[in-house]
Amino acid sequence: MEVTSITVIAAVFLIAWNSRKYLKNSYLLFIGISFFFVSWFDFLHIISYKGMGIFPGNNANLPTQLWIAARYMQSISFLIAPLLMKKELNYRKVLVIYFVFTSLIIAVIYRGYFPDCYIEGSGLTQFKIISEYIICLILLASAILLHRYRDKFDSKVYSLIIASIILTIFAELAFTFYIDVYGFSNLIGHFFKLLSFYLIYKAIVFTSLARPYNLLYRELKMREYDLVKKKKAQEDLLETLSLVNQILRHDILNDLNIICLSIDNLKERMSERELDFSEKAVNHSIKLICEMKDFESLMYIRELMTIDLRMLAIEISKEFPVKINISGYCSVKADSGLHSVIGNIIQNAVIHGKADTIDISMDSKEDYCELRISDNGSGIPDKIKERIFDEGFKYGKSGNTGLGLYIVKRIVERYGEISVEDNTPSGATFIIKFYDDNRNNGGEGDPIPVKENEIPT
Repeated sequence: MEVTSITVIAAVFLIAWNSRKYLKNSYLLFIGISFFFVSWFDFLHIISYKGMGIFPGNNANLPTQLWIAARYMQSISFLIAPLLMKKELNYRKVLVIYFVFTSLIIAVIYRGYFPDCYIEGSGLTQFKIISEYIICLILLASAILLHRYRDKFDSKVYSLIIASIILTIFAELAFTFYIDVYGFSNLIGHFFKLLSFYLIYKAIVFTSLARPYNLLYRELKMREYDLVKKKKAQEDLLETLSLVNQILRHDILNDLNIICLSIDNLKERMSERELDFSEKAVNHSIKLICEMKDFESLMYIRELMTIDLRMLAIEISKEFPVKINISGYCSVKADSGLHSVIGNIIQNAVIHGKADTIDISMDSKEDYCELRISDNGSGIPDKIKERIFDEGFKYGKSGNTGLGLYIVKRIVERYGEISVEDNTPSGATFIIKFYDDNRNNGGEGDPIPVKENEIPT
């Protein structure tokens, strides 16, 4: 039973030691290291029995002293271990401390300075009996302290360690009763000891080999669980914000429609300056609501789908009262935000650049599809070309929130890149490159002139 116990606790040390780089539970690592030195006391305890013939002339006192030393070290280690749960363990420092204390205690015992624990003919000494009770109290305190950190363990591992501590207490109580070192009470104590170490084996050795995820990666598992909960909470928050945003947009747009009707009715009674100011305020609000709708789309990662750029361009062209020429064909992977991207670029050209003609061309390259949107407007000054995609950047009196092209860039970055250059002879050209190996490419089609339409109300 003694040899089996030593084998088990040595295995506990080997598992804990070889797992030290990724074993985040400092309790298990500390217990594993302490057991290594406890096993040396137990080994000396075995070979010091007079029946072994290794230390001639020794009586039962020496092995009993080594036993008490081992149990003190074991119980105190159980008591200290919970205090290290939230700290990163310096295992080298722990090894040095245990080596020093182990060497010191062994030297004290073999030089005869350690109190007697057993006297032939009379049995256990008062020191030995009191020490067993003290050890039991220390073990009980360690179990209570461990209970405070039970959420840091797999439930089965925690139960096995607690049961092992309780059985160790029973073993120590049994060792307070015997008179003969070969008596029945001593035998019962060894059975309890063997069973307690078996539970430690089940908790650490068996679990580490058979269910390493629950023991060695428990912290990672808990973090993953926390991330899932946080992600779910964020999704719920986004859904709520989206609903609030939709309600506000709906109500504000209704109010703006009423204001527009009121302005029409008041045209004859209002001055031209007041009318112009009111119309600008309404148009600014509508622009802001549209940008908020696009900005809301940035909060969600939508699944990419196959989009026919030619058909999308034709659809968008119907929304603007300018001439839009469409040429080429390309099918790309994108999301619904692409509609807002193209619409925003055309709207900027019409409103800010005063363009009356837009050319949209698409061309399939070797590893990407290129979409070019050119206008004949006033163009973009060179000094601001590098800043037009920055968040909040505004230029000139017609600048609004400074979010339009920033949102465009953020949406395009999901599946490509966007840039701008001068158009010839005037205006600007926005270039969008879609990178996707699975896109369907077609040949260049004839230009399609799109007739001017009114902006839908």
